[in-house]
Amino acid sequence: MPVRVEFTGQAFDDLVEYAKTGNLPLFIKKLLRLEDVGNAAGLPLGRGLTGWRKIVVGDRDWRIVFKTDPAATVAAIWVIGDRDDNACYEEALHRVQAAGENQPEAISLAATMFQLSQTRAESKRRRKGR
Repeated sequence: MPVRVEFTGQAFDDLVEYAKTGNLPLFIKKLLRLEDVGNAAGLPLGRGLTGWRKIVVGDRDWRIVFKTDPAATVAAIWVIGDRDDNACYEEALHRVQAAGENQPEAISLAATMFQLSQTRAESKRRRKGR
């Protein structure tokens, strides 16, 4: 079942950092699959993140941590991070706890792609000295 993919502000910042490494296509491919098939794109998490899911990116190097709404129509991306030492899961717990009962503002996958393209264009202009 298709879902709307949204990013918290911090998850957007995570994606911007990976875009700088040239690995953005790996993440976009997984995010588009999430948009297409919903929860089936990820694997369930446990412990403090029961009800959450993860998507493996690259050669098991990175993770996308997300949660869908009760109707399974929106997938909110909370963390995009390195798998090393479960850091991305610890960061997800930290962000969720910091948000408390408040749902952070989110931006759509389309808006995220637009903002990334603007950031990249701006960066190129600065390198050329314009």
